[in-house]
Amino acid sequence: MGWPHYLMNPEALSRLFNSIEELDSLNVFEVSLKRDGPVVALRADLPRFPEHPSRRWPPGANRVQVWIEFIGVEALSLTGFDKDNSANLEVAPMQAGYSFMLRGPAIVLSGQCECIRIAGVSAYIDEEAVNNGMERTR
Repeated sequence: MGWPHYLMNPEALSRLFNSIEELDSLNVFEVSLKRDGPVVALRADLPRFPEHPSRRWPPGANRVQVWIEFIGVEALSLTGFDKDNSANLEVAPMQAGYSFMLRGPAIVLSGQCECIRIAGVSAYIDEEAVNNGMERTR
């Protein structure tokens, strides 16, 4: 089962996508640490554009970005960060909470947390993708 199935609020994605499967591959733009919680937040592009985009998003948007929050974090480890942080996110249930591992060629982020939620979803127009003839994909 992919990480969206372990979310506190899976409806944040299931209302946009016909299926929340195959969303494991992320392109990470930002990792932030917040002492309240403590929380680790990822801002990342999802691998595909949703079938049911929000009407509030810009016309012609071709990328969807999420804020994923890991709440009540313990045993955090971060290695690497680069201009291209493509990675796969894996989540596994534990007796109390979840373990998570984001692993890619340039980044490895792992830890344990109490819960996981989507803190925000937005879309934007990736001009480079438009110029290369790619639409609504990563």
